[in-house]
Amino acid sequence: MAEKLKILIVEDDPASLIVSVKSLERRNVDVVSASDAYEALNIYDHTKDLSAVMTDIQLPGMDGTEMMRRMREKEEVTKISVPIFAMTAYAFGEEKDEFLRQGFDDVFIKPVDYDKILETLQFYM
Repeated sequence: MAEKLKILIVEDDPASLIVSVKSLERRNVDVVSASDAYEALNIYDHTKDLSAVMTDIQLPGMDGTEMMRRMREKEEVTKISVPIFAMTAYAFGEEKDEFLRQGFDDVFIKPVDYDKILETLQFYM
């Protein structure tokens, strides 16, 4: 890949956030992080070169699904599409299919396989 990836991680659990950030940084990815959906939406609105968004589903205040919907609404205006991946410990079979129907590009079950995420992201580049 010619350009370095920049991924926005949205995770309210501090330990999980540290693991995600460090795991991606070890794979030569620039990481921007947010601990809730509102902070993530602000970053999304002001960062032009995001390669992807990875979000936990269960976030305080606004869940990851609603945050994803708002990001998709912005895509309608900007015509810039960024892959948005859900990260959850609670998506099996039908639940995973439902997240995909709602608009996520893919769903990763925690603990996530960061190599698999980067491999999947190649499909969108």
